[in-house]
Amino acid sequence: MGFFRKNPVFYSMLFVLLAACFTGLWYLARLSSTLGELKASYETKSSQYDRYVSAKPSPTRSNLEAIDANYDELYEVYEKALGILKLNTFDERNFYGETPASRADWSFELHRYKENARYAALSNSIVLPESSEFGVRNFSGGAPPAAEMESVHQQIVIMSSLLDTLFDSGIASFETIQRGVKPQKGKPSSALRAPDNRLYGEGDYFVVEPGQSLAVPGTLDSYLFRVVFRGQSVALRTFLNRVSNSPLPFVVRGVEADLSSERGQKQGLEAISENPFSGRESNPRSVATAVPIISDNTSLFAVTIEFLQLAVEIEEPRIASTGKGGADA
Repeated sequence: MGFFRKNPVFYSMLFVLLAACFTGLWYLARLSSTLGELKASYETKSSQYDRYVSAKPSPTRSNLEAIDANYDELYEVYEKALGILKLNTFDERNFYGETPASRADWSFELHRYKENARYAALSNSIVLPESSEFGVRNFSGGAPPAAEMESVHQQIVIMSSLLDTLFDSGIASFETIQRGVKPQKGKPSSALRAPDNRLYGEGDYFVVEPGQSLAVPGTLDSYLFRVVFRGQSVALRTFLNRVSNSPLPFVVRGVEADLSSERGQKQGLEAISENPFSGRESNPRSVATAVPIISDNTSLFAVTIEFLQLAVEIEEPRIASTGKGGADA
């Protein structure tokens, strides 16, 4: 032990380092054992997953043919629905045309739309309001906001078609055409609602009530319009029939009516309910002659019409499917 007495500090440090080294080797041996267990567990789980994946059935030829046949059947139902709603009976691109971009283009479109509507009405001897904007007032900046240009242009084209049909239906006078707006959260819409004693409100817009539209977000879009006019019931019937028989996807969503006049005079209405032979008048024949029992009434009509648009495109089934391809061969 003489060497330890000569250098005690050095040999003490040496023994400590040797002890630490042996302790580290023992700990590494334990970690190696744990690592081996984890590796064995991983290999077991990996083999189980591979067996599960390999055991999963892959689609067979008959399954693929059944899927194609089912898709063909569903697509036929889809096309029938499009035909019923008239969503595939016209070319949207040709119907709408190009959307105006500049202020000059918008000025020309608005002027053309209003003048054509005014000319069609006056050509059929239809009375117009003194200042009729036909549902679209002039924009403050000369054109609608960029985000609304396409929708406003499409609504103008649709309203032009509606007014052409209306003015050729034998109505007496035109009141207004309004565009429907859906109420948004946080924005008041009471100003757009019609008063309780009237069929329609003022302005170019009306509020679309819940359940009034057939639109389905992401699938089916639509524009709603309210056409207000005066005329006899035969004019209303003619207009509704022409709208229903149109190749365009129009859907009549509501019809409201209010008795407007009796041969143009409101006071004649009360005399209809009176019996001209009751003896209260000295000359009952004159009363019966002045106000006939069956007369030509002019009513105020408010018709709500929806124009449908498909918002989703569904891919056509492949013509050369496995089943049909073998049959064609």
